[in-house]
Amino acid sequence: MDGTELRTSLRDMWDTRPARPREGRQVAGVAAGIARRYDVDPVLIRVAFVVAAFSGVGVLLYVAGWIALPDGTDAPVSRGGPRGAALVGLAVVGAIGVGSLFDGQGFGILPLVVALGLLFLLHRSRGDRAPVTAAPVAAPVEEPGTVSLVKGDAPPAWDPLGAAPFAWDLPEPGGPPPVPERRRPPVTAVTLGVALLAGGATALLMLALGVLTLANTPVLLGVVLAVLGLGLVVGSFLRAGRGLVPVAVLVGLLTWGSLATASFDWPAGGVGDLVANPTTPAQLAPVYTRSAGDVDLDLSGLDLSGPGDPVRTEVRLGAGDVTITVPADADLTLTGALGVGSIRYGEEVRDGLDVRLDVSDLGADGVAGGRPLEIAVNANAGDVEVLRG
Repeated sequence: MDGTELRTSLRDMWDTRPARPREGRQVAGVAAGIARRYDVDPVLIRVAFVVAAFSGVGVLLYVAGWIALPDGTDAPVSRGGPRGAALVGLAVVGAIGVGSLFDGQGFGILPLVVALGLLFLLHRSRGDRAPVTAAPVAAPVEEPGTVSLVKGDAPPAWDPLGAAPFAWDLPEPGGPPPVPERRRPPVTAVTLGVALLAGGATALLMLALGVLTLANTPVLLGVVLAVLGLGLVVGSFLRAGRGLVPVAVLVGLLTWGSLATASFDWPAGGVGDLVANPTTPAQLAPVYTRSAGDVDLDLSGLDLSGPGDPVRTEVRLGAGDVTITVPADADLTLTGALGVGSIRYGEEVRDGLDVRLDVSDLGADGVAGGRPLEIAVNANAGDVEVLRG
């Protein structure tokens, strides 16, 4: 395929983009519109969006589709224009930016490239399968004083004598026999049952082997998620199993969260708030530890006068907030490491994932003097703030 054919295909892909139907939509109708346009099961498209969401770009890709596809089955498909194309471009650029946050974990913009490539291949292979709308049948033109015999010359069963030919086009009394509704295969119920059984069996096996710990939670959730994914794939072929989508999203988010926290080093320091106000280096503990809770360490009255070795302390926290107040003129060296949250010292703020902040400050007087104060903070999740007293 040369460049001209590529541009032609992309232009045709944009010009023949579907409308978002008002019926059968789960959120905004993006997946339903794409499925109807290319004659595939919408569950398969929704699964693709869910998988893309785990890489950080799925939500913004859905927003881009929300912007690009017109609303309503009967809405005309416009050729866009600079404003619509600009909005879609901004959404795609945002997806690239979000995807770049995952570079350290081996993702980057690769999921975006894969998603757009699969959509392009879908258009190349099934672009001619647009929904076919039956043309309306024109009503016959009748001359004045004549009767149109729609059902032929023979009278219907309810008028054997032919006394009312003007009503022969009416339906037979009782109407057509009801069409039995086709029962959908119980994909949702069966998959949920198998997922529970698989999760329970995995938990029992891990418990018997002595490996059922918080760090191994992603393994247990991964087994459940794999069963749900298999059920979604089977349901996409059987046109069933739509109820598995929200469950798979929830389990997927739990799996992602457990993977993100599995590497955290949770200190064994109890649960609850910790408040300390030492005034001498001898009263200052070398380590303050909490598994969960808030730590309030007031060092504003700490005596650092005279020469001597640096005064050191460390705060280790699993989840919670840390507030440390240091003397106004102390020669401070701060080393902060945080899994998720924010660290603030004066005007310097670091927030997000895997936060680091290193500070060396001589204090309000700007002159080195007294014993240096060295503080290290290591926390998994929360907010850390260091103040001058």
